[in-house]
This record gives sequence, C-alpha cells and structure tokens, in this order.
Amino acid sequence: MLIRTLSVLECTRLLGANRVARLACAKDGQPYVVPLHYAYSDAHLYAFSMPGKKIEWMRANPLVSVQIDEHGEGRGWRSVVADGRYEELPDRIGHKVQRDHAWALLSKHADWWEPGALKPEKSEVATDLPHVFFRILVATVSGREAVDS
Repeated sequence: MLIRTLSVLECTRLLGANRVARLACAKDGQPYVVPLHYAYSDAHLYAFSMPGKKIEWMRANPLVSVQIDEHGEGRGWRSVVADGRYEELPDRIGHKVQRDHAWALLSKHADWWEPGALKPEKSEVATDLPHVFFRILVATVSGREAVDS
C-alpha cells in the first residue's frame, strides 16, 4: 500500500464531492463528534440543524474540525480533515444573503433537511424549535490517500 499527501486542491475537491462528514467540536475540554450533512462552496461548509448539543457547543467554542473519507478500490481510501470556525446564519438583516446561499446549496439535494430536522425522540419534524443555518469557514485542510501497490 502506498500513502501520499493530498494537495490543497485535491482536499477541497473531496470536500465538494461529498455530503456527509464527521463534525468535531469541544466544550470544557470534552470532545464531541457527530455526523454532519453539508454543502461546500467558497471555502465554507454550509449546514442546517435544530438546536441541540452540537449547536450549543459550537456557540460556546466556535473552533471545529470536520473529517470526510472515501473508500476506493481494494484497500484504498482518501481522507480529508478541515479545521475551521463555526458561524451561525440567523434569520435577520446582515445574514440574509449568506442564509439564502446556504438554503440554495443545501436544497440541491433530495431530503437535505431531514437529518437536521428529525429528532430521535419522535419521527416527526421538530417544529417547536427554530432551525439553525450555519457555516464553517475552512481555515486549513489536510488529506491523505492510500492506494494498493
């Protein structure tokens, strides 16, 4: 097996080609990792969620990491880690353009809203809490690829 470092361009292409990542955030020294459905554009990951633990923790500490991976032929794989900063896109003046951009990007994919709107306690859409659109400004990326030799 050969392992090589991916270029920044290869990393950003991989971010753009995928829709599901693992989001890592931390609060009071405790890490927390959850799946994240996202869309990538202009050095930002755009996402949607209902209020909950990840939103609370990112509000407390906006520094986050996101990891995505793809499995290739045989034992091959590619993986990217992006470090960045959480930014909420509230429904008010000053954020409307970014919020509309997030909506447009996310809505290109079928059922984009379900992972962020459904809660495990019940199978219906959570309508009693305000939904949260947010983005992560990607500050750095790094990646690796493994191919069978």
